[in-house]
Formats: sequence, structure tokens, C-alpha cells
Amino acid sequence: MAGDFERGNAEAVESLLRSSAATVQRNLMTIPRLADGSPRYARGWHMVGWSDEFAVGKAAARDYFGQRLVIYRGEDGRVRCMDAFCPHLGADLSAGTVKGNLLQCAFHNWTYDGSGQCVKIPYFDKIPPRAKTRAYPVKEINETVLIWHDHEGGEPEYDIPALQEFHPKTDPDSAGWTKGWHRFKITIKTHPREVIENIVDRGHLLPIHGFDVDHWLPVWNGHLCGELMWGKHTRLAADVQDDKLYVRALSHGPSYQYTWQIQDSAQFDSLILTSWCPVDENTLEYWFGVIVKANDAQFTPDMLEAAAEQYCKASYDAFMEDVYIWERKLYRSEPVLCGGDGPIANLRRWYTQFYTDRAQVNVSRYFNNNEHWTVEELRDRQGVVLAAQATAATALTV
Repeated sequence: MAGDFERGNAEAVESLLRSSAATVQRNLMTIPRLADGSPRYARGWHMVGWSDEFAVGKAAARDYFGQRLVIYRGEDGRVRCMDAFCPHLGADLSAGTVKGNLLQCAFHNWTYDGSGQCVKIPYFDKIPPRAKTRAYPVKEINETVLIWHDHEGGEPEYDIPALQEFHPKTDPDSAGWTKGWHRFKITIKTHPREVIENIVDRGHLLPIHGFDVDHWLPVWNGHLCGELMWGKHTRLAADVQDDKLYVRALSHGPSYQYTWQIQDSAQFDSLILTSWCPVDENTLEYWFGVIVKANDAQFTPDMLEAAAEQYCKASYDAFMEDVYIWERKLYRSEPVLCGGDGPIANLRRWYTQFYTDRAQVNVSRYFNNNEHWTVEELRDRQGVVLAAQATAATALTV
């Protein structure tokens, strides 16, 4: 792995591996918890897989939020998600059979609709009132499947717009973008708070990723958080001398993020999708997808696909530099910060809204006027963007 760390010493690496396990219990002492002491998972939309993982007529088991879920796609093409254990005698519904838009338990053939309600018992006419399992709202965009998780059981309180730039492989025209995602998925031993904090951690960009940032601006807007930045990147914008990279990243809620990137040289535009979902209190799954766009006169479709795949691999290598840190670090509830770190304390306050009962959350506290700037404006209207900061509303007035 690249980076300024010296990790060549096998003995030192082994020591890090051993010490990382020793910090787990200390980290677990500071994660959000419910009144009964069990972990509290973030309220919001969470990705649970790529669309092609859920074929029509098949039930799939997934383990997220410290529990087993069953996800299936009915004959109408819609994806459903429910708690997996049958309220009858606890059989795993993911071992059952999809019947049209219904799911039949393999144990006694009790059958459930997408709302989790039992609608048929083959050997008894009257269905018990409590014959129901929890169902989750499902959203499918950008060839990804998301479910709404809320400890309080409420309906979704925000939406996530689909990407206009993304086109499935079946689309006849993609406006110059590669079709479908070049993608990967990994499992990480950490809490999601480490991933979200990366969004505002300006101080790590140069030593970890080789990104020498000229300007960095935060984005806050209710459930939205993000960053706008530009500068010289020694890897992603290093093919042309003095080329600069411009980045606009928006996280929709606690775990679904879009990142647009362009360069002065206009060699490649890229759009990255990242998402993560907790498996348990110290494990998460992380998805990454990228599409790229370039001048048709300079790149054939095959060349562009190869470039997208290479970009995906380079992004994976860069991301693993973060993972290496996350899996071995101690979470500091009261870190010692300096002015160049980025608004980490503000980010932590913003993030608490997803672990707080709705009635106690005031999203109007989290706002500035930076969400609307496009990545092209960061490159072409820098003076206007920077001048607007002087008159913008103060973010996080808490």
C-alpha cells in the first residue's frame, strides 16, 4: 500500500495487528447505545447490496444492524426486506420460497407479504394477530438497494436523488459516461463513525492520499454533509504538470455518498458512489462504484472502460490506506484538534442526529449555503465561490 507510513517492517506490522484487537473493547465503550445497553444503529437509508444481487423469485439472507434480514424481489420487480426470523417458531425466512410477491416460510409454509404480515397458514383459517414480522422501507436507485433503518420505526424523513450521470449497461445513450459501475465491496472492522468523519478530515488528505488542497469548504444542510475542495493531487491528477483536481462530495444521511471529480486538464471526469452499512457494533460492509467520462475524440469506448477499471483499482488502493488506519485506531471522544484539521467537532454534532430520537433533533441547526455549488463551478468560478463564503449562513450554530 502507498502512503508515507513505513510499513515494511514485518515485526512492526504484526505488532499493529495485535494491538488493534486490544482497542476494540475501549472503542465499544464509546459507541451510541440504547437504554438496555445494546448498540444503537443510525437512522437513515443504508445500502444492503447491488441490484443484481437480488434476482426475481429468490430470497437472500443479509446480516446488518446486529440481526438477520431477508431480502427478496417479487414477480413485480420490487424488492422487499423484513426481519428474517418467522414469528411462528423462529425459522429463517431466507430459506423460504418466493411465491409471486409473497414469501413462504420453509418450516410450516406460513406465508408473508412485503409488509411482514402473515397472509396464509395452510393448516388453519384464522391468522394470529401477532403473526407479523418487521418490514423495512426499500429504495432502489443507481442499481443499488437501500433500506430505511430506524430504531423508532418511523417512515423515511429524507430522500436521496438518483444520479443523472449514471446509466445502466442497457441504456442506449449515456452522454459519454461509462455504463454501469466499476465496483468493489469490502468488510471493515470498525464503526461507521470513522468513515463519516473522513468527510471533513482535511488534515489527512496530503499525508495519506497525496492531495495538496488549496481550498476546502464544508457543506451542511440538514441530513446532508459534504466537502468542496481543489488542489494538486499527486496521483489522480498527476499526468499533466500542475494539473489540479476539483472535488464535490455529498453524503446523504449517515451512509450514502456521491463524489464528483474533474481536472483542469479535462482528461477525465469521474463520479464515485460510496456507501456503508453496519453488520454489528464493530463491523461494516462498504461498497464503492465509479463511472468516468472523457472526450470521445480522444478515447474509444474500450479505452474508456479500461480507464474506469484502472481508476477503480487506484481508488481501492487509496481507500485501503484509510482502512489500515481505521481498523487500528482508538476513537478519541475528546480529541486534541488544531485549526487545520477541518470541522471534526461540528461533524460529530451533525452525526448525532442519526442516533437521536426524532423529536429531539433540530436539523435547522445544520446549514450553510454550499450544497448548490457544482464541481464545474469550483473550477470555473472559484472567485465567486470563495466570495460567497463571507456572506453565507453560519454552519452548526450550536
